[in-house]
Amino acid sequence: MSEQAQSKFELGPCDSAIILREDGTLEACMPELGQSDLPENVILTAALIMALQDQEILELLHRKFAESCLENDMEMVTGVNDD
Repeated sequence: MSEQAQSKFELGPCDSAIILREDGTLEACMPELGQSDLPENVILTAALIMALQDQEILELLHRKFAESCLENDMEMVTGVNDD
C-alpha cells in the first residue's frame, strides 16, 4: 500500500471496525463491553468476523453480492465470483 493510500481514523468508545488486509488477514477493533450491553454494531462486527472465517457463509455472501450486482446492472468487482 502506498503512503498516499494509508489512512488514520479514530474510533469512539462503542465503535467497532474490521480492516481487511491485502494479504488476506483481518484486523478487528471492538470495545470491551459486558455481554448484556452490546450495541448492534458490535454484534454485527462479531458476526462479520465469524462469516469471514466460515467458507460456506463467505461463498454465500459472494454469490448474493454477484446476484445483486446483476440485478442492479452493476459491474462485478474484481475478485468476486459466483462459482
